[in-house]
Amino acid sequence: MPGNQHYKILIADDLEDNLGLLREWLSSKEYYVRCARGGRELLELARRDPPDLILVDKIMPEVDGLSVARELKKEDRFSAVPIIVLTGRDDTRRNAILDDTPADDLITKPFVFEDVDTRVRTMLKKREVFRELERTNEELRRTNEKMAQLIQVDEKTGLTNYRSFMEKLRDEFKRARRYNNHLTLVMLDIDHFKLVNDRYGHLAGDQVLKDFGAIMTRSARETDICSRYGGEEFAILLPQTSAVHGQRLAERIRRATQTHQFSGAGTLAPIQITACAGVATTPMNPLIETPEHLIQAADAALYRAKEAGRNRTVVDPRSTAYVEYVSGPRRCGCPS
Repeated sequence: MPGNQHYKILIADDLEDNLGLLREWLSSKEYYVRCARGGRELLELARRDPPDLILVDKIMPEVDGLSVARELKKEDRFSAVPIIVLTGRDDTRRNAILDDTPADDLITKPFVFEDVDTRVRTMLKKREVFRELERTNEELRRTNEKMAQLIQVDEKTGLTNYRSFMEKLRDEFKRARRYNNHLTLVMLDIDHFKLVNDRYGHLAGDQVLKDFGAIMTRSARETDICSRYGGEEFAILLPQTSAVHGQRLAERIRRATQTHQFSGAGTLAPIQITACAGVATTPMNPLIETPEHLIQAADAALYRAKEAGRNRTVVDPRSTAYVEYVSGPRRCGCPS
């Protein structure tokens, strides 16, 4: 237990003699002592600067000590601050005080300072246990937050990972069905990514993935959910968005990727890459009845983009009022 000067004790008693005795004796033990001459003043002082221990007289005008204890213990920040009630030896209800209030201990008057010393030390040790528990809980909270982030975020790109993406997809799919809103999914794939790893190394490949994720984030809206689906494949979930707007987003990303000068660890020349995309929307496509069906439709459109020569966007033909269209270097069947 640290030195006494580290502990703040707040005392409330409307009798100056009692207050002076406790203040003088506790100060001589090098505790930092503040005094209040009533319950209302104690509440103000405690809330302004929470102490480590409170000694409060049971009987005081306006707000008595038991009311003070009840009031403070309602607040989370005082749940771990011990409260000792001061009461007379002839108090017939002193044994029931601990049952009736959230007080932690009693000290009887007139004071026997050996008893005061024992009870104060015991309560401050209790405060230390509370403090350690608070520190442990805070560390656990931070660890849990970090773990939750690790569970939801892809470490290489900083985007939502596959697990979190699937959870958000299921939630957004249910919401779209409930309110009959559009929900669009864009699947993207970096063209010939294996060649990047083979030619420049995996560290360079990791940097390309990170930079591509940044391009996605810059191109998308705040409400869009950008994710790394797996490997060099990415996904963007667009709530309340049509396939046409999904295609426009995919094209912004494709064009930005085509002109971006990617760099990797240890590479001198910039790395040039392209990407292709597949777009699908519910409820336009009547065959999309589940989140998995939406993935399959977008993935099938992505496959057709690859088959058509890569570096292009293909929209699922059932997801738009237009005939299936491809946008990219060789545009074909596009709406005017």
